[in-house]
Amino acid sequence: MRTIIDSAQAGASPPVVVALLAATFSEPEDFLRQGFPQALRARGLATELVMAELRASWVADGSIVERIEAAIMAPARERGQTRIWLGGISLGALAALGYAARHGAALEGLALISPYPATRMVLDEVDAAGGLANWDPEIPESGDVEREAWRWLARRGPGAPSVHCYFASGDRFAEGQRRIADALPKGAARELPGGHDWAAWRALWDAFLADRGAMLQ
Repeated sequence: MRTIIDSAQAGASPPVVVALLAATFSEPEDFLRQGFPQALRARGLATELVMAELRASWVADGSIVERIEAAIMAPARERGQTRIWLGGISLGALAALGYAARHGAALEGLALISPYPATRMVLDEVDAAGGLANWDPEIPESGDVEREAWRWLARRGPGAPSVHCYFASGDRFAEGQRRIADALPKGAARELPGGHDWAAWRALWDAFLADRGAMLQ
């Protein structure tokens, strides 16, 4: 997994890290092109930003969790950083939830931007069960990132990292994103105008920083 790291001060390792996983068909450089680090610095936040690539095949085969651990989490701990936020855009956000489902204690929070909710099959299973509270999926020993992510959302307890979901009303996945929002405490999600594209994702990132910036200090 290829990453790009942006720090406010060269050679320094600030205590807080935010790692963002790119959307499918995007790359870490897109975060730079869209001004994600600049938005962070404009608010005076010294938070380190790790921008990482994502491939759909890594989510499909379940290797994404180990890749996040090896490329993002372990290096951050080696730098002495323990306050780690994980997030992403679209499928990257679902991958972040999948990591939290297995290693939630390692995270301080999650920043989900226009999250891809899951395949229709998974959402239909939830509906057939009568909702998340009644859904008890069978997880194979090899793991299942989508089902693990939703099960964790439904069952996470005290001490779990805070989850924040930002999405756009015109996003083609908005229906499923509202389901994620409904599984969160009041005020942990925000819906803004826009679609499923970089213009919306940058606006949602700005809104996340405006709302949650104090948590990243």
